[in-house]
Amino acid sequence: MRLNGDIGWLRDWLAAAGLEPRALGEAAVECALKRRLHAAGCAAAAYPAMLAADAEERARLLEAVLVPETWFFREPPAFEALAESAARHRLERRTGPFRVLSLGCSTGEEPWSIVIALREAGLEKGDVRVEALDISARAIEAASVGIYGGRSFRNPGDGTWRSRYFDEIGHGRYRVQDGLRGDVEFRVAHLGGAGWGDGSRRYHAVFCRNVLIYLKADLRARIIGRCREALDPGGLLVLGHADGIGGLDRGFRRHGAAGAFSWIRQDAAEAEIPPVPPSRPVPIKAARRDALAGAKPSGPDLPSGAKEAARAAPSDDVATLSTARALADGGDYTAAERLCLGYLASHPHDPEVHALLGIVMSAANREDEALKYFRQALYLAPTHGESLLHMAALHERRGDEERARHFRNRSAAGEGGQ
Repeated sequence: MRLNGDIGWLRDWLAAAGLEPRALGEAAVECALKRRLHAAGCAAAAYPAMLAADAEERARLLEAVLVPETWFFREPPAFEALAESAARHRLERRTGPFRVLSLGCSTGEEPWSIVIALREAGLEKGDVRVEALDISARAIEAASVGIYGGRSFRNPGDGTWRSRYFDEIGHGRYRVQDGLRGDVEFRVAHLGGAGWGDGSRRYHAVFCRNVLIYLKADLRARIIGRCREALDPGGLLVLGHADGIGGLDRGFRRHGAAGAFSWIRQDAAEAEIPPVPPSRPVPIKAARRDALAGAKPSGPDLPSGAKEAARAAPSDDVATLSTARALADGGDYTAAERLCLGYLASHPHDPEVHALLGIVMSAANREDEALKYFRQALYLAPTHGESLLHMAALHERRGDEERARHFRNRSAAGEGGQ
Protein backbone atom coordinates (compact mmCIF):
# COMPACT_ATOMS: atom_id res chain seq x y z
CA MET A 1 0.00 0.00 0.00
CA ARG A 2 1.34 3.43 -1.00
CA LEU A 3 1.35 6.25 1.50
CA ASN A 4 1.12 8.99 -1.14
CA GLY A 5 2.52 11.82 0.83
CA ASP A 6 4.43 13.10 3.80
CA ILE A 7 3.95 11.31 7.12
CA GLY A 8 5.25 14.15 9.23
CA TRP A 9 1.87 14.21 10.96
CA LEU A 10 2.55 10.67 12.20
CA ARG A 11 5.96 11.62 13.60
CA ASP A 12 4.25 14.52 15.41
CA TRP A 13 1.57 12.17 16.73
CA LEU A 14 4.14 9.72 18.04
CA ALA A 15 6.12 12.54 19.65
CA ALA A 16 2.95 13.76 21.37
CA ALA A 17 2.57 10.23 22.78
CA GLY A 18 6.05 10.54 24.29
CA LEU A 19 7.80 8.34 21.71
CA GLU A 20 10.97 9.29 19.87
CA PRO A 21 10.24 8.66 16.16
CA ARG A 22 13.95 8.68 15.24
CA ALA A 23 14.62 5.92 17.76
CA LEU A 24 11.78 3.85 16.37
CA GLY A 25 13.25 4.15 12.89
CA GLU A 26 11.55 5.71 9.86
CA ALA A 27 11.24 2.42 8.01
CA ALA A 28 9.66 0.71 11.05
CA VAL A 29 7.16 3.55 11.47
CA GLU A 30 6.20 3.47 7.80
CA CYS A 31 5.81 -0.32 7.87
CA ALA A 32 3.57 -0.07 10.94
CA LEU A 33 1.41 2.57 9.26
CA LYS A 34 1.03 0.46 6.12
CA ARG A 35 -0.02 -2.53 8.19
CA ARG A 36 -2.68 -0.52 9.98
CA LEU A 37 -3.98 1.05 6.75
CA HIS A 38 -4.31 -2.41 5.25
CA ALA A 39 -5.95 -3.91 8.35
CA ALA A 40 -8.38 -1.01 8.77
CA GLY A 41 -9.16 -0.80 5.04
CA CYS A 42 -8.53 2.92 5.18
CA ALA A 43 -6.94 5.25 2.62
CA ALA A 44 -3.83 7.08 3.76
CA ALA A 45 -5.44 10.49 3.32
CA ALA A 46 -8.38 9.55 5.57
CA TYR A 47 -6.37 7.85 8.27
CA PRO A 48 -5.48 10.91 10.43
CA ALA A 49 -9.19 11.67 10.89
CA MET A 50 -9.89 8.02 11.71
CA LEU A 51 -7.09 8.05 14.24
CA ALA A 52 -8.43 11.18 15.91
CA ALA A 53 -11.89 9.66 16.29
CA ASP A 54 -11.08 6.07 17.26
CA ALA A 55 -9.28 5.31 20.53
CA GLU A 56 -8.98 1.62 19.69
CA GLU A 57 -7.28 2.41 16.41
CA ARG A 58 -4.83 4.67 18.26
CA ALA A 59 -3.98 1.75 20.54
CA ARG A 60 -3.58 -0.60 17.56
CA LEU A 61 -1.23 1.81 15.81
CA LEU A 62 0.93 2.05 18.93
CA GLU A 63 0.99 -1.73 19.15
CA ALA A 64 2.09 -1.91 15.50
CA VAL A 65 4.87 0.61 16.07
CA LEU A 66 6.13 -0.99 19.28
CA VAL A 67 6.78 -4.47 17.94
CA PRO A 68 7.66 -6.67 20.93
CA GLU A 69 10.95 -8.58 20.92
CA THR A 70 11.46 -10.55 24.10
CA TRP A 71 12.24 -13.99 25.44
CA PHE A 72 12.64 -15.80 28.75
CA PHE A 73 15.65 -14.85 30.87
CA ARG A 74 16.89 -12.24 28.43
CA GLU A 75 20.20 -10.97 29.85
CA PRO A 76 20.45 -13.55 32.67
CA PRO A 77 22.71 -11.46 35.00
CA ALA A 78 19.70 -9.21 35.65
CA PHE A 79 17.87 -12.13 37.23
CA GLU A 80 20.86 -13.04 39.36
CA ALA A 81 20.90 -9.45 40.65
CA LEU A 82 17.19 -9.83 41.37
CA ALA A 83 17.72 -13.05 43.34
CA GLU A 84 20.49 -11.40 45.32
CA SER A 85 18.16 -8.51 46.17
CA ALA A 86 15.46 -10.95 47.29
CA ALA A 87 17.98 -12.78 49.46
CA ARG A 88 18.92 -9.51 51.14
CA HIS A 89 15.23 -8.79 51.69
CA ARG A 90 14.89 -12.05 53.61
CA LEU A 91 18.08 -11.58 55.57
CA GLU A 92 16.79 -8.22 56.76
CA ARG A 93 13.61 -10.01 57.92
CA ARG A 94 11.34 -7.58 56.10
CA THR A 95 7.67 -8.40 56.29
CA GLY A 96 5.38 -9.08 53.35
CA PRO A 97 6.11 -10.46 49.90
CA PHE A 98 9.04 -9.40 47.74
CA ARG A 99 7.39 -6.96 45.31
CA VAL A 100 8.56 -6.44 41.72
CA LEU A 101 7.26 -4.08 39.03
CA SER A 102 7.79 -5.01 35.37
CA LEU A 103 7.31 -1.98 33.07
CA GLY A 104 6.76 -2.57 29.37
CA CYS A 105 6.27 -6.26 30.05
CA SER A 106 5.19 -7.02 26.46
CA THR A 107 3.85 -10.57 26.10
CA GLY A 108 4.92 -11.63 29.57
CA GLU A 109 8.25 -13.41 29.18
CA GLU A 110 9.94 -10.98 31.60
CA PRO A 111 7.46 -11.12 34.52
CA TRP A 112 7.18 -14.90 34.25
CA SER A 113 11.00 -15.08 34.22
CA ILE A 114 11.04 -12.97 37.38
CA VAL A 115 8.72 -15.35 39.18
CA ILE A 116 10.59 -18.42 37.96
CA ALA A 117 13.97 -16.95 38.97
CA LEU A 118 12.68 -16.26 42.47
CA ARG A 119 11.07 -19.71 42.74
CA GLU A 120 14.37 -21.25 41.63
CA ALA A 121 16.07 -19.18 44.32
CA GLY A 122 13.80 -20.64 46.97
CA LEU A 123 10.85 -18.25 47.30
CA GLU A 124 7.54 -20.01 47.61
CA LYS A 125 4.04 -19.18 46.45
CA GLY A 126 2.95 -15.99 48.18
CA ASP A 127 6.53 -14.86 48.88
CA VAL A 128 6.63 -12.77 45.70
CA ARG A 129 4.25 -10.34 44.05
CA VAL A 130 4.89 -9.12 40.49
CA GLU A 131 2.90 -6.34 38.81
CA ALA A 132 3.40 -6.24 35.05
CA LEU A 133 2.35 -3.25 32.91
CA ASP A 134 2.24 -2.66 29.17
CA ILE A 135 0.54 -0.17 26.88
CA SER A 136 -0.73 -2.93 24.58
CA ALA A 137 -3.99 -4.62 25.57
CA ARG A 138 -3.23 -7.40 23.11
CA ALA A 139 0.20 -8.01 24.67
CA ILE A 140 -1.31 -8.07 28.17
CA GLU A 141 -3.93 -10.58 27.03
CA ALA A 142 -1.20 -12.83 25.58
CA ALA A 143 0.85 -12.50 28.77
CA SER A 144 -2.15 -13.48 30.89
CA VAL A 145 -2.87 -16.54 28.73
CA GLY A 146 0.78 -17.54 29.12
CA ILE A 147 1.29 -19.78 26.08
CA TYR A 148 4.69 -19.60 24.40
CA GLY A 149 6.54 -21.15 21.47
CA GLY A 150 10.14 -21.76 20.57
CA ARG A 151 11.19 -18.12 19.98
CA SER A 152 10.46 -17.36 23.62
CA PHE A 153 12.98 -19.98 24.76
CA ARG A 154 16.33 -18.95 23.26
CA ASN A 155 18.85 -19.63 26.01
CA PRO A 156 20.81 -22.87 26.17
CA GLY A 157 19.48 -24.93 29.04
CA ASP A 158 15.95 -23.47 29.07
CA GLY A 159 14.63 -27.02 29.08
CA THR A 160 16.11 -27.62 32.52
CA TRP A 161 13.58 -25.35 34.22
CA ARG A 162 10.79 -25.27 31.62
CA SER A 163 9.39 -28.65 32.60
CA ARG A 164 8.98 -27.45 36.19
CA TYR A 165 6.87 -24.40 35.34
CA PHE A 166 5.20 -25.13 31.98
CA ASP A 167 2.92 -27.79 30.56
CA GLU A 168 3.68 -28.89 27.01
CA ILE A 169 0.53 -28.54 24.90
CA GLY A 170 1.85 -29.74 21.56
CA HIS A 171 3.17 -28.19 18.36
CA GLY A 172 6.19 -26.82 20.22
CA ARG A 173 4.10 -24.71 22.58
CA TYR A 174 4.12 -24.50 26.38
CA ARG A 175 1.62 -23.08 28.89
CA VAL A 176 2.47 -21.50 32.25
CA GLN A 177 1.40 -23.82 35.05
CA ASP A 178 -1.39 -22.71 37.39
CA GLY A 179 0.97 -22.76 40.35
CA LEU A 180 2.68 -19.58 39.10
CA ARG A 181 -0.35 -17.58 38.10
CA GLY A 182 -1.29 -16.12 41.46
CA ASP A 183 2.09 -14.40 41.73
CA VAL A 184 1.64 -12.05 38.73
CA GLU A 185 -0.89 -9.30 38.05
CA PHE A 186 -1.02 -7.96 34.48
CA ARG A 187 -2.44 -4.50 33.73
CA VAL A 188 -2.72 -2.20 30.71
CA ALA A 189 -1.00 1.10 31.50
CA HIS A 190 0.92 3.84 29.70
CA LEU A 191 4.29 4.43 31.29
CA GLY A 192 3.66 8.16 31.08
CA GLY A 193 0.20 7.87 32.62
CA ALA A 194 -1.22 7.23 36.07
CA GLY A 195 -1.30 3.92 37.90
CA TRP A 196 2.28 3.56 39.04
CA GLY A 197 5.20 5.55 40.42
CA ASP A 198 3.05 7.94 42.48
CA GLY A 199 4.39 6.68 45.80
CA SER A 200 1.19 4.83 46.70
CA ARG A 201 2.83 1.48 45.99
CA ARG A 202 6.43 0.61 46.70
CA TYR A 203 8.48 -2.18 45.20
CA HIS A 204 11.73 -3.92 46.05
CA ALA A 205 12.72 -4.12 42.38
CA VAL A 206 11.65 -2.42 39.14
CA PHE A 207 12.41 -3.80 35.68
CA CYS A 208 12.22 -1.22 32.88
CA ARG A 209 14.21 -2.84 30.09
CA ASN A 210 14.49 -1.89 26.42
CA VAL A 211 11.77 0.73 26.76
CA LEU A 212 13.54 4.02 27.47
CA ILE A 213 15.41 4.02 24.17
CA TYR A 214 12.13 4.60 22.32
CA LEU A 215 11.01 7.54 24.47
CA LYS A 216 11.64 11.25 24.21
CA ALA A 217 14.22 12.63 26.62
CA ASP A 218 11.75 14.44 28.86
CA LEU A 219 9.50 11.40 29.27
CA ARG A 220 12.55 9.20 29.78
CA ALA A 221 13.70 11.44 32.63
CA ARG A 222 10.24 11.48 34.20
CA ILE A 223 10.02 7.70 34.10
CA ILE A 224 13.41 7.32 35.74
CA GLY A 225 12.20 9.67 38.47
CA ARG A 226 9.01 7.67 38.90
CA CYS A 227 10.99 4.43 39.06
CA ARG A 228 12.94 5.91 41.93
CA GLU A 229 9.72 7.01 43.62
CA ALA A 230 8.28 3.51 43.18
CA LEU A 231 11.28 1.81 44.77
CA ASP A 232 11.89 1.20 48.44
CA PRO A 233 15.17 2.74 49.66
CA GLY A 234 17.87 0.35 48.56
CA GLY A 235 15.57 -1.09 45.87
CA LEU A 236 16.86 -2.51 42.60
CA LEU A 237 16.36 -0.84 39.20
CA VAL A 238 17.11 -2.95 36.11
CA LEU A 239 17.36 -1.37 32.65
CA GLY A 240 18.12 -2.88 29.24
CA HIS A 241 21.48 -2.91 27.49
CA ALA A 242 20.29 -0.41 24.88
CA ASP A 243 18.55 2.03 27.22
CA GLY A 244 20.10 5.46 27.54
CA ILE A 245 21.27 6.14 31.09
CA GLY A 246 22.71 9.64 30.80
CA GLY A 247 22.28 11.52 34.07
CA LEU A 248 20.83 8.47 35.76
CA ASP A 249 23.27 8.74 38.64
CA ARG A 250 20.91 11.14 40.38
CA GLY A 251 19.50 9.07 43.19
CA PHE A 252 21.02 5.76 42.02
CA ARG A 253 24.32 3.98 42.12
CA ARG A 254 25.57 1.20 39.85
CA HIS A 255 25.19 -2.30 41.16
CA GLY A 256 25.97 -5.87 40.15
CA ALA A 257 27.67 -7.36 37.12
CA ALA A 258 28.15 -5.37 33.91
CA GLY A 259 25.66 -7.59 32.09
CA ALA A 260 22.94 -6.96 34.68
CA PHE A 261 22.52 -3.25 33.81
CA SER A 262 21.23 -2.66 37.34
CA TRP A 263 21.24 0.20 39.83
CA ILE A 264 20.34 0.66 43.49
CA ARG A 265 18.18 3.50 44.79
CA GLN A 266 20.50 5.65 46.87
CA ASP A 267 19.17 7.77 49.72
CA ALA A 268 21.10 10.23 51.84
CA ALA A 269 20.32 8.34 55.02
CA GLU A 270 20.90 4.95 53.46
CA ALA A 271 23.77 3.02 54.91
CA GLU A 272 26.08 1.78 52.20
CA ILE A 273 25.02 -1.72 51.30
CA PRO A 274 28.02 -4.00 51.03
CA PRO A 275 28.24 -5.34 47.51
CA VAL A 276 27.65 -9.04 46.92
CA PRO A 277 29.82 -10.63 44.22
CA PRO A 278 27.41 -10.72 41.28
CA SER A 279 28.57 -14.07 40.03
CA ARG A 280 27.61 -15.78 43.28
CA PRO A 281 24.11 -14.63 44.28
CA VAL A 282 22.76 -15.97 47.56
CA PRO A 283 19.99 -18.54 47.16
CA ILE A 284 16.94 -17.67 49.21
CA LYS A 285 16.69 -21.12 50.78
CA ALA A 286 20.24 -20.82 52.03
CA ALA A 287 19.63 -17.24 53.14
CA ARG A 288 16.53 -18.28 55.09
CA ARG A 289 18.37 -21.18 56.72
CA ASP A 290 21.42 -19.10 57.58
CA ALA A 291 19.39 -16.14 58.78
CA LEU A 292 17.59 -18.40 61.21
CA ALA A 293 20.93 -19.73 62.38
CA GLY A 294 22.40 -16.24 62.63
CA ALA A 295 25.17 -17.27 60.26
CA LYS A 296 26.62 -15.60 57.22
CA PRO A 297 24.77 -16.80 54.12
CA SER A 298 26.51 -19.18 51.85
CA GLY A 299 25.59 -21.81 49.32
CA PRO A 300 25.73 -22.86 45.73
CA ASP A 301 24.99 -20.57 42.80
CA LEU A 302 21.48 -20.19 41.53
CA PRO A 303 20.37 -22.85 39.10
CA SER A 304 20.99 -21.30 35.71
CA GLY A 305 20.40 -22.72 32.28
CA ALA A 306 23.22 -20.59 30.97
CA LYS A 307 25.66 -21.85 33.56
CA GLU A 308 24.63 -25.43 33.02
CA ALA A 309 25.22 -25.00 29.33
CA ALA A 310 28.52 -23.33 30.02
CA ARG A 311 29.66 -26.29 32.07
CA ALA A 312 29.00 -28.69 29.23
CA ALA A 313 31.94 -29.38 26.98
CA PRO A 314 31.24 -28.36 23.39
CA SER A 315 30.98 -31.28 21.06
CA ASP A 316 30.62 -29.41 17.76
CA ASP A 317 30.67 -25.95 16.25
CA VAL A 318 27.12 -25.08 17.29
CA ALA A 319 27.81 -26.19 20.84
CA THR A 320 30.97 -24.07 20.92
CA LEU A 321 29.09 -20.89 20.08
CA SER A 322 26.22 -21.82 22.40
CA THR A 323 28.67 -22.33 25.22
CA ALA A 324 30.39 -19.03 24.47
CA ARG A 325 27.05 -17.24 24.46
CA ALA A 326 26.09 -18.86 27.75
CA LEU A 327 29.37 -17.74 29.30
CA ALA A 328 28.75 -14.20 28.07
CA ASP A 329 25.19 -14.25 29.40
CA GLY A 330 26.60 -15.34 32.74
CA GLY A 331 29.03 -12.42 32.80
CA ASP A 332 32.20 -14.44 32.17
CA TYR A 333 33.35 -12.29 29.25
CA THR A 334 36.98 -13.40 29.42
CA ALA A 335 36.10 -17.07 28.98
CA ALA A 336 33.54 -16.25 26.28
CA GLU A 337 36.09 -14.18 24.35
CA ARG A 338 38.71 -16.91 24.63
CA LEU A 339 36.30 -19.54 23.32
CA CYS A 340 35.14 -17.29 20.46
CA LEU A 341 38.69 -16.45 19.37
CA GLY A 342 39.58 -20.13 19.30
CA TYR A 343 36.56 -20.79 17.13
CA LEU A 344 37.29 -17.76 14.94
CA ALA A 345 40.76 -19.10 14.07
CA SER A 346 39.18 -22.01 12.20
CA HIS A 347 35.96 -20.24 11.08
CA PRO A 348 37.03 -16.72 10.01
CA HIS A 349 34.03 -16.29 7.69
CA ASP A 350 31.28 -17.17 10.17
CA PRO A 351 29.28 -13.99 10.91
CA GLU A 352 27.83 -15.53 14.08
CA VAL A 353 31.16 -15.63 15.87
CA HIS A 354 31.96 -12.05 14.85
CA ALA A 355 28.55 -10.93 16.15
CA LEU A 356 29.01 -12.82 19.38
CA LEU A 357 32.43 -11.26 19.91
CA GLY A 358 30.80 -7.88 19.32
CA ILE A 359 28.25 -8.64 22.04
CA VAL A 360 30.98 -9.74 24.44
CA MET A 361 33.03 -6.60 23.75
CA SER A 362 29.97 -4.39 24.16
CA ALA A 363 29.02 -5.97 27.49
CA ALA A 364 32.61 -5.54 28.68
CA ASN A 365 32.48 -1.83 27.72
CA ARG A 366 35.07 -2.31 24.93
CA GLU A 367 33.00 -0.41 22.41
CA ASP A 368 35.63 0.18 19.70
CA GLU A 369 36.30 -3.54 19.49
CA ALA A 370 32.57 -4.26 19.56
CA LEU A 371 32.03 -1.99 16.55
CA LYS A 372 34.87 -3.72 14.69
CA TYR A 373 33.35 -7.17 15.18
CA PHE A 374 29.81 -6.08 14.33
CA ARG A 375 31.08 -4.42 11.13
CA GLN A 376 32.79 -7.66 10.15
CA ALA A 377 29.61 -9.64 10.89
CA LEU A 378 27.64 -7.29 8.64
CA TYR A 379 30.29 -7.48 5.93
CA LEU A 380 29.83 -11.26 5.91
CA ALA A 381 26.04 -11.15 6.41
CA PRO A 382 24.61 -7.69 5.57
CA THR A 383 21.17 -8.47 7.04
CA HIS A 384 22.43 -9.95 10.31
CA GLY A 385 19.65 -8.66 12.58
CA GLU A 386 21.40 -8.91 15.94
CA SER A 387 24.43 -7.01 14.62
CA LEU A 388 22.25 -4.27 13.12
CA LEU A 389 20.44 -3.72 16.42
CA HIS A 390 23.66 -3.68 18.42
CA MET A 391 25.26 -1.24 15.98
CA ALA A 392 22.24 1.03 16.42
CA ALA A 393 22.49 0.78 20.21
CA LEU A 394 26.23 1.48 20.25
CA HIS A 395 25.90 4.56 18.07
CA GLU A 396 22.93 5.72 20.15
CA ARG A 397 25.08 5.35 23.27
CA ARG A 398 27.75 7.49 21.59
CA GLY A 399 25.26 10.18 20.70
CA ASP A 400 25.51 9.52 16.95
CA GLU A 401 21.81 9.52 16.22
CA GLU A 402 22.21 9.61 12.45
CA ARG A 403 24.21 6.38 12.34
CA ALA A 404 21.94 4.79 14.96
CA ARG A 405 18.91 5.59 12.82
CA HIS A 406 20.65 4.18 9.76
CA PHE A 407 21.13 0.78 11.41
CA ARG A 408 17.66 0.76 12.95
CA ASN A 409 16.15 1.43 9.55
CA ARG A 410 18.19 -1.35 8.01
CA SER A 411 17.09 -3.70 10.78
CA ALA A 412 13.44 -2.78 10.35
CA ALA A 413 13.54 -3.06 6.58
CA GLY A 414 15.76 -6.14 6.43
CA GLU A 415 17.99 -4.30 3.97
CA GLY A 416 21.51 -5.28 3.10
CA GLY A 417 24.64 -3.41 2.18
CA GLN A 418 26.76 -1.08 4.20
